[in-house]
Amino acid sequence: MRLATVIGRVTLSKRHESLVGERLLLALPWSSKTLQTGKDHDYSIVVYDQLGANVGSTIGVCESTEATRPFTKPTPIDAYCASLIDEIFFQPKDPRAV
Repeated sequence: MRLATVIGRVTLSKRHESLVGERLLLALPWSSKTLQTGKDHDYSIVVYDQLGANVGSTIGVCESTEATRPFTKPTPIDAYCASLIDEIFFQPKDPRAV
């Protein structure tokens, strides 16, 4: 699972029949430097959402095969919003500590 920031919603004019009532979000996955700099996100991805995340929310994203696990039937998605993150506590490692 990776963390990502929601930056928008995706609207489709045509969709696969297994995606009824879904919300698709546009999200920026965090890279290894995002916690330290607040920048340096990876490329944006489309995320299937059933939890109600909004623009600006921090979410936990499952990708690839794990993204299809919540569904009983095969579903054509590659990223799934698995959690809404309320708070993050991060303490950078002191480079002087051994």
